[in-house]
Amino acid sequence: MHQQSARPLTGSQVARISFVLWCIIVHSASTAPASAQTHVYRCIAQDGSIEFSQRSCRESEKLQQIEIQDTQTGWTPPSNADSPASVPKKAGKKKAKSTTDHDAGKYADRCWKKRQQIERVNAELRAGYKTQRGAKLRRRRSEYEAFLRRFCR
Repeated sequence: MHQQSARPLTGSQVARISFVLWCIIVHSASTAPASAQTHVYRCIAQDGSIEFSQRSCRESEKLQQIEIQDTQTGWTPPSNADSPASVPKKAGKKKAKSTTDHDAGKYADRCWKKRQQIERVNAELRAGYKTQRGAKLRRRRSEYEAFLRRFCR
């Protein structure tokens, strides 16, 4: 029978084992039931001092078991009665979805601004550029032109 001698662990192996153990501990702690009940005892010693313990009191001390209520802490979602979806909406006048002069002016403004952006890109392309910058400018110009084709006349 052949026996191998145990080699000492390297620093990275120790770190890896420590990490795995830490993950196991955290996982087991997170999967433990949150409502695990433990008993708490309030013990009054002969000198009158009060101690709280998870172990029952000694015979020479008075025993009083305390019930601890497990209450949920943190944020609780509102009940359905208070949610905005359950509140009936007020019946009011609905706006007609027509293009008014204001809307037409707003769209004309956007188209004008997009044309100005194309002009700025063209001016920069005429002024000279490095290869990568030129590709970026041409891509930007094509995006602006696509916007004009889609939304402007």
